[in-house]
Amino acid sequence: MAIDTRALLQKPMADPVRLQKSLQKFGIPRSLRDRIVVGTKTVLAPGEEAKRKQQITKIAKPKSTAIEDFKINGSGLLASEHLPEAQPATTAMHAFYTQLDAAGRVQKPADQRKAEFLVRLASNEEIMEIKPVREFVLSDELIGLASHYFGQVPVLSRADLWWSPPNESKAESQLYHYDGEDKSQLKIILNVVDVDENTGPFTFLPAGASEKIGRNRRHSARLDDDAVEETMGREAVTRLTGPASTVGAVDTSRCLHYGSRGNSRDRLILMLQFTRFLAPKASLPNWNLNAMGVGSEDLDQTRKMVLNMV
Repeated sequence: MAIDTRALLQKPMADPVRLQKSLQKFGIPRSLRDRIVVGTKTVLAPGEEAKRKQQITKIAKPKSTAIEDFKINGSGLLASEHLPEAQPATTAMHAFYTQLDAAGRVQKPADQRKAEFLVRLASNEEIMEIKPVREFVLSDELIGLASHYFGQVPVLSRADLWWSPPNESKAESQLYHYDGEDKSQLKIILNVVDVDENTGPFTFLPAGASEKIGRNRRHSARLDDDAVEETMGREAVTRLTGPASTVGAVDTSRCLHYGSRGNSRDRLILMLQFTRFLAPKASLPNWNLNAMGVGSEDLDQTRKMVLNMV
């Protein structure tokens, strides 16, 4: 009887995050853990990465940013005229937030181990069930940017609605840091409300500046503002401010960043995470098409790959 090895990737035992934790308990060093996870994915889905690279020829490059420049900077703001899906998605996310608030789901976590300045309000599935949001996530512009940036069709690993209530803290992800799911990843940030300097904007440095600062530091280290500004100056810093529906794209594995700091007003953002199929620390979610109200016939090959459906 033939074994559907690819289906095994959806099992808890093959989840990269769980597998990483299990290997860590045995004292296996990080670099070796990464190789084991990548090897596991490769065995369970042979040839998958090659297929994703071949599919690139069928995907248009993004219009809002030159992909060559984006590969150098690892970040940029996306032009609204090339993302008409952003405004409907913003409206839908704000309405969804209102529903969550009415249901008593907008509150700081009771668990003291969780940050109070950045609260995840809904599951991946709940967000992707919202049609205007799904159309934004799977838009030609975002898929084109992510695919040509990685050189292969990526996986949508996460879709999060983050709430940052007013706070005066300066800790954890409120300090400059890198994300560690892979050597490269792409996060799309959509401002669901108007964001200015008083709303704890997502703040980042381009990849080149980040490399100069972080070259001799541990990748997991948190850096204070002085360490950054003494090297690059304040003018190197970009803040994702702007009206609701402003969109930024940042490789948070290459670009130092922070957010949710010093809010005097609530901030709401939709954050999407695109990763390579073989990312060693990113899960491969099993998106439920039925719950989304989407049939397999409604998606082209590229979008099926993005949702890890093929």
